[in-house]
Amino acid sequence: MLFLKSFQENALFHYEKNPFLKFFWDKMNFHPSELDSEESLSRVPGVLVNVFKEFEMISVPKDDVVLTLTSSGTNGQKSQQFLSQESLDHVKKLAWSIHESLGLTSDDKFNYLCFTYDPAVAKDLGTAFTDELLTNFTKKENVFYAIQWSEEKQDFFLNEAETLKKFDEFSKSDIPVRILGFPAILFDLILKHKLKLKLPEGSWLQTGGGWKDKADKEIPKKEFRLFIQDSLGIKESHQRDLFGMVEHGIPYVDCEFGELHIPNYSRVFIRSPKDFSVLPFGETGIVHFLCSYNFSYPAPSLQTTDFGYLKKCQCSLGGDVLVITGRAGLNLQKTCALKALEVIK
Repeated sequence: MLFLKSFQENALFHYEKNPFLKFFWDKMNFHPSELDSEESLSRVPGVLVNVFKEFEMISVPKDDVVLTLTSSGTNGQKSQQFLSQESLDHVKKLAWSIHESLGLTSDDKFNYLCFTYDPAVAKDLGTAFTDELLTNFTKKENVFYAIQWSEEKQDFFLNEAETLKKFDEFSKSDIPVRILGFPAILFDLILKHKLKLKLPEGSWLQTGGGWKDKADKEIPKKEFRLFIQDSLGIKESHQRDLFGMVEHGIPYVDCEFGELHIPNYSRVFIRSPKDFSVLPFGETGIVHFLCSYNFSYPAPSLQTTDFGYLKKCQCSLGGDVLVITGRAGLNLQKTCALKALEVIK
């Protein structure tokens, strides 16, 4: 009931403040006043994610925006997420709460090795923001970002030499390591340099961003975790993956069994690509997200282009989990991960 009430408030706010959303929902014969039960949430029309790549969508005065995040690299179409201070505070609190519930926050000190963009330069990239945020869930010793900016090339590059030095340095320290970022880049670097390290006890890996156009190299999650355990000494139980979209803002994080749990901060429906009807539990379709934390831009109901399905999890948390199986469409959008993977070609 708490989510329903919060979503009612959020949906009505955007309906009244954003002309596009009002026009769209009116055309779809939907009004926020119809939301009277959990079941009614499935009737909310989803705004296609591509709209946020084509248009500047905002529901508050621009002066209220304190942070703008984008979903892609330096080229290509960019979705934009406009955050007021209130919405930014909500993002940080819900991310902390989700990670805390999964045992991923700590009062211990860690060294960080981040396979993502240096946020000192890439301040507006969603992945840079996310990984910088994740470093705040523990105490920190050193934080190193592997994808750095080249003034000469005016572009990002993977600083392999310095990354390898950090691997060596951190492996000789008593302080555990947390590795964050794109799995394909980490995988490629380990293979290329035949890394065989024993990182300190208590080290963790949290990947995010997927494999994208390195799908031909992608290995099953279980196999990948055994590979990391063998190469870096991080045990399977200390490895997690994260799925997220800058347009949605909610992190979906692995439990100990490698399942992406759906937090209480969102609702997920799987829709038929033929008529957008809600599919039965367990059937594969196009993923539709709802959230209510954000009052800055009109994405309380987001229709993605990702295929997936819902299932139950056997871990102690229980609840439904989301399984992402692929992406719809004829052309591959240039996402943060796709841009990042260009640095290892």
